[in-house]
Amino acid sequence: MYKAFYSLTNAPFAKEMKATNCYRSTAFLETLARLEYLKKTRGMGLVVGEPGAGKTFAPKGL
Repeated sequence: MYKAFYSLTNAPFAKEMKATNCYRSTAFLETLARLEYLKKTRGMGLVVGEPGAGKTFAPKGL
């Protein structure tokens, strides 16, 4: 119902959403940069944030 009302082609919060379809906000890009740094240095990190902030989705952007 909401997809037709807002003229959406896909479900906006589907788990199978591709990283190329996400909104790359400044905070999201910063998270990706920090995860990339941890990957390069073989470091360890912890991602924390409010519910719905994109913690689970962030690694898909790498």
